[in-house]
Amino acid sequence: MKRLILIFLLITSLGSESAHAVDVLPQPFFNHLNSKYLADPGIILIDPISNEIVYQNDAEKPRTPASVLKIFSTAAIALTLPAETTFKTAIYKTNKRGEFVIWGDFDPWITSNSKYRDANNRAYLPRLIKAAFASDKKLKKINILYKGVNGSDIYFAKKALKRRSSVAYKPVGAGIEVESLITEKISSIESPPLAKMIRFALLYSDNVLSQRLAMLAARKNGYPVTEDGLNEMIKSKVAEIGVDTAGVRLVDGSGLSKNNKVPAKSVAQLLLKIKSDVRLKPIYDHLPVSGESGTLASRFLETAPQAVGLVRAKTGSIKGTVSLAGFATSGEKEYVFVVLADEVGRTKRLQDAARRAIDRMLGTITKPPVIGITPPTVESTPTPSTS
Repeated sequence: MKRLILIFLLITSLGSESAHAVDVLPQPFFNHLNSKYLADPGIILIDPISNEIVYQNDAEKPRTPASVLKIFSTAAIALTLPAETTFKTAIYKTNKRGEFVIWGDFDPWITSNSKYRDANNRAYLPRLIKAAFASDKKLKKINILYKGVNGSDIYFAKKALKRRSSVAYKPVGAGIEVESLITEKISSIESPPLAKMIRFALLYSDNVLSQRLAMLAARKNGYPVTEDGLNEMIKSKVAEIGVDTAGVRLVDGSGLSKNNKVPAKSVAQLLLKIKSDVRLKPIYDHLPVSGESGTLASRFLETAPQAVGLVRAKTGSIKGTVSLAGFATSGEKEYVFVVLADEVGRTKRLQDAARRAIDRMLGTITKPPVIGITPPTVESTPTPSTS
């Protein structure tokens, strides 16, 4: 008897939600949702005013999120450090002529790639090494000890310098205090505030920067910089603010791996927290805006022009996955939505068709804001990526 009652309640609940969705959402919404190009995605739509789930489908099933995962990695660092935090990297002389120390705090913004530096106005690590040679023009060879610098930046710094054979690199030994080695500071570079880095990571879906922000958060929270370390750290940070991490498995901070898995429901819960937790305000402020900025600059213009400027969301795209998660303005409301389509076709044509279906679906529920609702603010910056 109890089993029959339970089944009846479940059927009644599902029927009630479906009926409510039909009452609230227009039929074209479902027409686009059921597009063959989306291949039955995980989806959830929440009315934040009533905190009611308007519609969901497989919202608890772990899916590959692609770059939508960047919402998690940026949330982890935003919950770890203040938005105004900056990072300094400097080069110092030691008591030995020709020996120098580069000492930093794992600045995520730094690079040893000149093209990346020029395109994105990044801090450039080889500049510090050149400053070492400039400090003593008689030096033909130098030794660089380093600490608090990503190994990949040292690797590419070797390639960037013309005098490659003139520089030897070695990490500062374990247990050695940098203060005991250094004497005079020669030069230094400083990152922009953390909020700007979060902005760039989200607006332009910067994979390297997002990964480094996650790695930095792991270090600051005492976790190893490994797949398991990143997974446990990010889950721990978002769980602290009430996000259900059941079914969440993250192996990187960028979303590039197909082994990342997140239920649409967990993404939606984090989006709701982003609107209510002041520490996460940089994430909301810097999500791309439909038809106007970042990775959404060229979307919605033809597929759903009525939604231009009314959707603020993080895009995601890897082979087999097209995703979008964020906020859609509908009059006095700003719906929270998540679409994780991780069984779409793997060709560009099929993935583009999936994106168009998502854009058109959202276009059926967007409406200009009423008085008192602030529309998304447009940001202008370099050419966005397509993820």
